[in-house]
This record gives sequence, C-alpha cells and structure tokens, in this order.
Amino acid sequence: MELKEAVKTLPKQPGIYLLKNSQGMVIYVGKAKNLKARVSQYFQNSKSHSQRIAEMIQQIDNFEYITVDTELEAFLLECKTIKELRPPYNKLLKNYLNYKYIKLDISKAYPIPEIVTGKKGDGALYFGPFTSQSSVENAVLFLKDHFGIRKCNGRSVRNTPSGCLNLQLGTCSGPCTGKDVQEQYAQQIGKIVSLLQGKDQEPVRLLKSKMLTAAERLEFEKAAACREQLKGIRHVLYKQKIIKISAYGRNIIAAEKYGDNAVKLFFIKGNRLLQKEVILLADCSTAVLEEKLQKLSAACFRNHRGLESTLSQEEIDEAHIIYTYLKKNSNGIIRANIPASRIETLNYGRISGMIMEHHNSR
Repeated sequence: MELKEAVKTLPKQPGIYLLKNSQGMVIYVGKAKNLKARVSQYFQNSKSHSQRIAEMIQQIDNFEYITVDTELEAFLLECKTIKELRPPYNKLLKNYLNYKYIKLDISKAYPIPEIVTGKKGDGALYFGPFTSQSSVENAVLFLKDHFGIRKCNGRSVRNTPSGCLNLQLGTCSGPCTGKDVQEQYAQQIGKIVSLLQGKDQEPVRLLKSKMLTAAERLEFEKAAACREQLKGIRHVLYKQKIIKISAYGRNIIAAEKYGDNAVKLFFIKGNRLLQKEVILLADCSTAVLEEKLQKLSAACFRNHRGLESTLSQEEIDEAHIIYTYLKKNSNGIIRANIPASRIETLNYGRISGMIMEHHNSR
C-alpha cells in the first residue's frame, strides 16, 4: 500500500506516529490530537516544509502509530518514546540531551550566574534543568543587567579604578574598581535567589514596563532586547515553578471530556500521573460520581504519600508536559487540588458537581 493510501486509513484519534526509513529505523516520532490529519500533512503541499523536514519526508518508507484516549497521554508517550528510540530527526531529543542549569556559587566574594550542563555536589545553588539554551542565556543576561552583576569571566576581580564599560552603563556594581561593594553585591545576589525561587516578581514587571516604554519611544532595538530577556526569564521562572510543585507532591484530580458521554479522570501527584479512569456519565448521577472520586482518590493518593525531594530530568520533563497541558487547556479541563490531610474527608460533591456541569455545558 502506498503511503498516501495508508494515511487515509489512520484513525482521527490522539496518539503518536513513528516514521521509518527503508531499513526499518524510526527516524521521527511525533504526537497528534488527530493522527490522520497530522500525518497527512507530510504528504501535502511540500513547498511549505522546511528543508530539514523535506529531507526527512524523502526517507519515509513506512510508519506505525499508537492511539491513546487524550492529547495529554499522547504528549507523555511521545516524550517517553523519543528518549527510548532517539530518532535522528527529533529536535526535541537534542533538548533532552542538553539540559542547562543556572549555577550560583555563593561561597565566592562576587559570584555570577553561570550556565552549566550538570549539577555537582559543590555547595553551590542550582536552578533548573532547562531545555532552551537561548531562554537561559537571555534570562542570565537579564539577571546580570538588572541586578548589576559583573559580566567578566576572570577568576579574580581586577583593581581598575576607572571601571569597565558596564559600570559606566549602570549594569554593573563595579567590583573591578577596588571599592568595597561586597555587601551591596551580596544583597543583589540574594534578590536573584529570591526571584528564581518565585518569591519576588517585581523585577519581571519592571522589565516589561521597560520594554513597553522603549517601544513607545520607537526604540525598537532596545524593546526587542527587553522582549527576549522577558521571554527568557519567564521561561526560567515557569520551569522553576513546575519543579517546585512537582517536588512538593501536590495531589490533583483533572477531568477532561472523553467522547460525548464520558470524562477521563487523571490522578496526579507532583510529576506523576498515577492513574487514569474513564467514567461514563450517561447513567451517572452527581452522587455516584462523588462516591467514585472519593474511592479512587483514597486508593491513589493514600498509597503514594511522598515523593523524592530531588527529581530526575526525566521526571521534570513529565511534570512540564502535565502542567503545561493543564494550563493550556484550562477551559476544557476541570482541575481540583486534593490536600494530603483531607484525602478521606474532602467534599468531593463539589468536584463532581463541577465535572457534571462542565460536561453538560459543552
């Protein structure tokens, strides 16, 4: 069967697809909300494809697919499969293999935020991991500019009374001048830590204001630089938030519409998708759904009390997929936090009522 004909037989369901070359090697793994629509795009309007994708398409000899119930499951399965098979055309794989951290060695007199590729047990503070190097670079540039952190990479701070250009521009506190600015510098490092820990968002608001002001004054180059820094620091802070939530091990029930007469429940703890359950609502009352939620929650969350305080890169990837999906689909998903102290006593009637109302309104 020719590929174009084979594509016509694909289901219109969520899932992943594995593109293979003539040797049977998987060269690309992708996800789809609608497998038929997504895979068919590879064989239509070739002018719209990038050179890299066009080269890949020329190598496609066959494909396989795996269906799942929801797009979230497709995201998670794609992530797992890419790491297992390491297909050469998956850009996502390169990100997985090149994690970046922001390191702050606070034992130094004048520490600087550094971008490193791994964590060491050296007593330094590490934030991450992050998969987007450009975002981390822009975030670190913002941290140095906004908080007056030195940009020189020398092991020692030189005594140059006139200072450097960054001091004259107001983006460095000038430890190279020989003046005693260590206390002031340490305070700024403390503010960086506070920002990266999600405790203070004011610097981000100031950066956005600076960007808008530059745009109003037609200073487009400055506005563009601010925009890139804003994107970078937001990326870093969002990733840090996910890591914090995951390490805390918050219990979450998420309910997504599944077909016309059902919902799919996801029981999540931190970064883990503990259980999935399809509930038919045609003959299910709010009271019956409440009872199901209570029993399933007790069975899931009671058996998974704690999580490791340090998460692996794979666990963080899964957490990022889960929470990004929940955030992007907030209008289509009912989400409820289940406090660990109230797993058995929580009023699940409110949650079941929300699920039924949401389902009936769509």
